[in-house]
Amino acid sequence: MSDSRRLILLTVKENVSLTALDAETGETAAVVEVGTRDTSKPHEITLSKDGTKAFVSLYGSADYGPNVPDNRIAVVDLPSMSLHGHVDLNLYKGPHALVTGADGKIWATVDHSRCVVVIDPDTLEIEHALWLEVPGHFFAMAPDANTLYASAKEYPVIVEIDMAAREITGRIPVPVGAQAIRVSADGKHLFVGDFHRPLLHVVDTAARAVVETHQMAGVPGWPFVSPDGKHLAVTTYNEDDNEGFLELFDADTRALRTSLPLPGEPFHVLFTDDSRHLYVVQADGDLPKVDIAAAEIVDGGFNAGGTMPEAMVYWEGPSD
Repeated sequence: MSDSRRLILLTVKENVSLTALDAETGETAAVVEVGTRDTSKPHEITLSKDGTKAFVSLYGSADYGPNVPDNRIAVVDLPSMSLHGHVDLNLYKGPHALVTGADGKIWATVDHSRCVVVIDPDTLEIEHALWLEVPGHFFAMAPDANTLYASAKEYPVIVEIDMAAREITGRIPVPVGAQAIRVSADGKHLFVGDFHRPLLHVVDTAARAVVETHQMAGVPGWPFVSPDGKHLAVTTYNEDDNEGFLELFDADTRALRTSLPLPGEPFHVLFTDDSRHLYVVQADGDLPKVDIAAAEIVDGGFNAGGTMPEAMVYWEGPSD
């Protein structure tokens, strides 16, 4: 049996690819073209429960707003690092956020159609659809792996979903609207990036209400919680000044530790398992490595091999 290796999987819009980097060296292990150049760019990733497939949303020609939506989700066979095929969403358009449920089903927002769809990972068929009434764009799954939250950009509501019942169970009002969202390690709070202001809202999930709001250096893109549950990292950006930041909070108290300036516009964050470092992917393709305790960029960063990478996750698989 071959030894296993750890890879970082990234969506890279310039290459319309799922790109795999060696997690230790940063060397490119594979580049799998999953979309159509200029018209169908990859955005988000989730892995099948058995770890053999990556599902990659092909949102469309651009980002939110000017986007001409696609209606496909790419499926990559990870052991062979090859394109397995596509999920045909038919009339459902604009797939973006993806998450794998406790039962292994793949959940996807289709914001152009204002729905969430549930996909069988084996047949690649749609099993169920939920009408959100708003164009859900981002997901956050609670630690119980049953409660799912969907935010809707400029629409001032977060939709709460019971994944087992496949029913909407609540609607949480938020000011203006929300960018990406994340649930705390204990499931008691939801971290919500404001749609266009430098603010981070904190929702009490039991009360379904905003209970805190924190000022930030830039407009939030994505919040992430470290594996040990202690750190909250939020990527933020001031478009007018072209300034990016990584803002580090105590996840329990929400006390701001630092706003670390970044060399470029940031997107997703990926923590190391020990929660001591993280990588933050930037629009220029660089992945600087950050020492969390020191709140500084250190040696050991990588490059995605193309511009406009967005999502990144770890994958464990067989070596060559």
